[in-house]
Amino acid sequence: MKMTRLSNLSDMLGFMVLACPDRFPKVGRYGEDQEKNLDTAFANLREGLPLLDKKLASGQRSRVNELVEEAFAAYKIGERKRGAHLLQDIENIAFPNRFAEYEARKGEPLTVVPRDGISD
Repeated sequence: MKMTRLSNLSDMLGFMVLACPDRFPKVGRYGEDQEKNLDTAFANLREGLPLLDKKLASGQRSRVNELVEEAFAAYKIGERKRGAHLLQDIENIAFPNRFAEYEARKGEPLTVVPRDGISD
């Protein structure tokens, strides 16, 4: 899978947090071999990292690369929780404002629109 947008990279990270190391779907581009799926997912992630070149400073990019390798190593030795936390650390560096819209809305009253589309 060729990533062309930052949103693809963000989606991939979220998917990996849920699927790694051995919960990949057995349909689509993934198959029965969960170890191969893990290798494939990390290869795809590494291919998408250049999308961050314009967004992050060089030190941040280096840290993201380190975290990717640490997460991969953690998953390889069965440390699912540590691997997931490392992937989330990458998300926090690469996409620090991903919850900003939610936070901005938090506490606002819920707006209910009647079925006919006309509000009071």
